[in-house]
Amino acid sequence: MMSRAPRHVAPIDREAARWLAEQDGGLLDAVGEDRLKTWLETPANARAFARAQSLWRDMGQAARPAAPAWRARSERRSRRTSIPRIGRSGLSITTGLAAAVVLACMMLDVPTRLNADVLTRPGEQRTVRLDDGSVVQVNTDSAIDVAYAPDRRTVRLLRGEAAFMVAPDAQRPFTVEAGGGSTTALGTRFVVRRRAVLTQVSVTEHRVRIATRSGSVTTPETMTSTYRPDQAPSAPTPSSPDVDAWTQGWLVFEDRPLAEVVEEIARYSPTPITVFGRAVRNRRVSGAFRIDQPSRTLARLEQTLGVRATRLPGGAVIIHG
Repeated sequence: MMSRAPRHVAPIDREAARWLAEQDGGLLDAVGEDRLKTWLETPANARAFARAQSLWRDMGQAARPAAPAWRARSERRSRRTSIPRIGRSGLSITTGLAAAVVLACMMLDVPTRLNADVLTRPGEQRTVRLDDGSVVQVNTDSAIDVAYAPDRRTVRLLRGEAAFMVAPDAQRPFTVEAGGGSTTALGTRFVVRRRAVLTQVSVTEHRVRIATRSGSVTTPETMTSTYRPDQAPSAPTPSSPDVDAWTQGWLVFEDRPLAEVVEEIARYSPTPITVFGRAVRNRRVSGAFRIDQPSRTLARLEQTLGVRATRLPGGAVIIHG
């Protein structure tokens, strides 16, 4: 398993962690509960609070004995833990500590670390050959969990993106679970990418069957479908010709906004890269860039678009006019 740098925690997640710690620690009175209810009426706040709750539940897995090697491991079940309740005189300190624990685990991505068999850092890629001969290429800042059984082959994409080259076995279906849906191979090669609540599946050879609780679709070669946990998969549409260029070490763009290009490049950078200014963000970019040469890529963007890349202390980069 590979380690990775701590994540930045957004202010909304910090606030959610504080609300969760205060609620579970019994520090909220009737007025506080009303304030929390009002805060949760904003959808973004509600999602952040749900993330904090899920993280706190998943943290209970840290107390389990070490699992055997993934080749022989069955699927895990999470269990719920509770923040210990103490006398009111110590609630403020305990609440602060609980919030700090949740925030620290958000930064270190503890649940993913605990569940992942393969975990890559930003800028790192790994190729893994599974017991059946199938090959998984794990892209930057991504994580997978492998759960093979006698009658099925299951890989969970916990984060990021991976390309799958599936060894045929009619008696053991090969399924990738990600983002509240599943993709079952009906051929040999496809790419799955998680984008927040949206999951994208692109087929490069043969076809796959994609299913959620709301429906299913069969997606053929050279086509892409997307889905969300509460929606049926979309009808297949033509894939980008370079949807799997990253597996060869390249990022390819054709008339894409600079903001979108930089967002993709930043996935491979250990430090943040941001574009400032609406006009700059909307400038169009076409070209092919090596994944392992981020500095050269930024220099090319500066030269061809007439923008500037300012490097801040700590390594963060701001692209501006």
